[in-house]
Formats: sequence, C-alpha cells, structure tokens
Amino acid sequence: MNQPMGFHDPHHPTHVCLLKKSLYGLKQAARAWYKRFADFVSRIGFVNSRSDNSLFVYHHGNNMAYLLLYVDDIILTRSSDALRKSIIDLLSLEFAVKDLGPLHYFLGIAVTRHTGGLFLSQRKYAEDIIERAGMASCKSSPTPVDTKPKLSASSGTPYDDPTLFRSLA
Repeated sequence: MNQPMGFHDPHHPTHVCLLKKSLYGLKQAARAWYKRFADFVSRIGFVNSRSDNSLFVYHHGNNMAYLLLYVDDIILTRSSDALRKSIIDLLSLEFAVKDLGPLHYFLGIAVTRHTGGLFLSQRKYAEDIIERAGMASCKSSPTPVDTKPKLSASSGTPYDDPTLFRSLA
C-alpha cells in the first residue's frame, strides 16, 4: 500500500493510514457488524443464547423478548407491546431501524398467526424451487423415481452447467 495522494509525508515515506473501522465488502465487515450489534443489545439487557449466536434473549420479571438476527434483518417477539416499542426505540438510537409490523414472511418461511400460536409454512419456497426447475406444470407422483436404481459414478451424461441443479438440491 502507498500513502494516499495529498497525504504524502516525505519524513515517513513507509507510513500508511490506519483505518479504525471495517470496510464493507470485506469478510471482516459482517463480523464487525455482528459484534457492534451484540455489544449494544447486551448493554440494554439481552443475553446471547448459548445454542444460537444469532438469538438474543431478554428476561426481566414478567417481561420476555427474543431477538433473532439474520445478516441485517431482525425478528423481535416479546411478551407485551410496550416492551416491543421500548426495544425498537432503544435500537433506533444506535441503528437505522424500520418497523415492518407483524411478521408475515421471512427467509422463505410464511408466518400465520392463530390463537394457539404461529403456523410456519415453506410452501411458497417449495413452489419457487419447482418454478426455477421448470417443473411447475408437472404432475405429482407417489414415487417420482425408480426405487431400485442401478447407479454408477461413470454412467450417465454430466450436466453442462450443474449450478441450477445444485441450487435446487
């Protein structure tokens, strides 16, 4: 690396600039974002789950909240609407926050609320895969393939571009 134009120091020609933040687009940027987020939510009372690093739990008296982080999307579920508003207000002090209201769809999973809880469905996700494979007009079969195939690593013709197949599998 060279000294940037306009900042050349003839007394220290080998010195370069030290950037004290992460650059977006680098592998370290995601880790820096996660650390900043995790540090902030721990300061407001959330505890990181031992089973899943992207899950944060808040428990104070009768108030409970679960916060799930995926890249830069957050799912927040809580015991009261006042707690939801309080958490969103605190998050908006540190981050750009947009409240999209009740959860309906996230990462290929449709969410429907019922009195007894939530119904999660991946129907649309499965339909999108079938559409991408060009099989939307195909009829279903109880056994879609031969149950006793004779497979061999050397038989058959390889795909020209296996990318589509891999994305479907």
